[in-house]
Amino acid sequence: MLMRKLRFSFLAVIAISIIVLQSCKDDSSLLTKPAVSDQSFSEEFDTARAALNRGWHFINKSQPIGPGVWQQGGGIPPWFQAYSSHGSYVGFIGADYTSTSAGQGVISNWLVSPPVVLQNGDKIIFYTKALVTENPFVTGDSTDWANRLQVAINRYNDGLNVGSGLDMGDFSTVILDINPFYNEYHTASVSSPYAYPAKWTRFEAVVYGLTQPVKGRFAFRYFVEGGGNNGRANGVAVDKVSFVSASHH
Repeated sequence: MLMRKLRFSFLAVIAISIIVLQSCKDDSSLLTKPAVSDQSFSEEFDTARAALNRGWHFINKSQPIGPGVWQQGGGIPPWFQAYSSHGSYVGFIGADYTSTSAGQGVISNWLVSPPVVLQNGDKIIFYTKALVTENPFVTGDSTDWANRLQVAINRYNDGLNVGSGLDMGDFSTVILDINPFYNEYHTASVSSPYAYPAKWTRFEAVVYGLTQPVKGRFAFRYFVEGGGNNGRANGVAVDKVSFVSASHH
């Protein structure tokens, strides 16, 4: 009788061990997160209203704040021709020095994307130029007053906290900074390759540093310290924005 009990106990232990091991195996498979779906999209900004309807937000947090907002074609009449247009409108979006009411204030004017799942390797590809002509020595326009544009991401949530003035709120991760040293495009008779471009130029920002995918947003920030009607900045334009998801590669 004792031998039968021992044999039964031994078999019971083996059975329980198999169940436990199988359970652990199943649990580990549950920890594997599903792949992020392809989030890629493009925005032409052919009309500002259509962009707003697609989930973009225009948020001016300059200090002191001025009347200027991101608007169609940078104003009426348009500043210049769009890089790419799929309609009868101006076909790009822009912001300028009227973002602040000061002679020399802090311009912090935001163009925020719709919510998107961000992951390392995502690319934000776009075209931009300053409010200067491409041949200023013919037209007499010889300065761009030192413009600057940042691409930032909200790696915490899909909210719209962009802070105010120098504070960037939840969009504190900058993945691209165009002209951080405020060079002017025309320094003498030779243009500076490090200044904000005078003609439509392609830029690419890559998302990095995330520990895991997160539902967030990316944003363009027209950011100029000492900007205004008696300081730096005149205006920038953005066109043909493409968000290329790492899942698309």
